[in-house]
Amino acid sequence: MNYRNLLVLPLAVLLVGCSSPTHQDSKTSQTTTSAKATVSSTQKKTKATSSTSSRPQTAATRSSKTARERASAANKSVTQPTATTRLAALNQQLTKTLGKQALIPQVDGLTSGSSKLNMRYSGDAANYTINYSVGQQAQPFNAAAVVDETAYATVTKTTYATTNAAAQQVGYRDNKSTAGLPTVDLGHQITAHIDAGAGQRYIIWNEGRWSLTVHANMMHEDAGVALAKQAVATFEQVYLPAPQSVGAITFDAISSGSGPLDQVIQWQAGKVVYQVKAQEMATAIKMAASMQ
Repeated sequence: MNYRNLLVLPLAVLLVGCSSPTHQDSKTSQTTTSAKATVSSTQKKTKATSSTSSRPQTAATRSSKTARERASAANKSVTQPTATTRLAALNQQLTKTLGKQALIPQVDGLTSGSSKLNMRYSGDAANYTINYSVGQQAQPFNAAAVVDETAYATVTKTTYATTNAAAQQVGYRDNKSTAGLPTVDLGHQITAHIDAGAGQRYIIWNEGRWSLTVHANMMHEDAGVALAKQAVATFEQVYLPAPQSVGAITFDAISSGSGPLDQVIQWQAGKVVYQVKAQEMATAIKMAASMQ
C-alpha cells in the first residue's frame, strides 16, 4: 500500500532588454508565453493522474470518475505535509533499524499535535510493532520516556510460515455468511447486512477483497449505521493497500475516539499480515492508506 513546470515567464520579463520591440515581436512573445502555459497545465494534469494506490471497492465502479482520477484524489487526501519533518525524521530512524523495505505510514493521521509526535518500536524486519503517541514534548526516537505515553495508533507486521497461514489470521468474512440477514443501505450503491444478538449489532459488507464490519450495541445502533456510512463515504476518496488475498476492516462505533485501539485495518501480503490499529477510524484509514 506505493503512492505519489516549465517556468512561464511573464510577458514583461520577456520584453526587458528589447530597445525597440515591434508589434510582431510582441505577438510572438505572447504566443510563446501562451504555449508554455498550455504545456505547463498539461504536465500538471498528467502528474495528477499518476497515482497507483488502491482501495476497497466492488467489481463494478461506483463512480463516474476513472480509477486514475479517484486515485489522484486519494493521494491528495493522505499526503498533506502536516509536520512532515517530524514524522520524516522519525521514519528515517525507523528505516535505519528495520531496513528500507519496511512498510510504514507516511502520514501520522493526526489533526493536531503532530509537532509532538513520538514513536517507539519493538521487533525486527520480519516482525515489528510501532507505537505512535503525542507527548508533552517531542522525544528522541524510541526514547525510554515514550513508553509511558498512551499510543493513539499502532502498526504491526507479522510474518507467518505460509501464505495460507497468513490469510487465516486476517479474519476475512465473505458475504455467504450473511445471506438472509436484514439489510441496510449505506449509500454509494453499498448494501450491508445486519447481524444482531445478545445486545450486540454488527453491520457487515464486502468490497472487493475486503470484508468490513462495524460494531455497535443495541443501545447505539444508530451510531453503528452512521459510522458505517461514514466509512463507505471515506473509501470513495481514500484507497487502501490491495491485499494479495484478503483484508479485513473492523470499526467500533462505541469506542471510536475514546481510547481503546478498536479501529482495525489488516491485510495479507504473501506470508505477512499488516495491521493498523487506532483510536479513531479516520486515523486508521489515513495511516493505512499512506503506508509505503
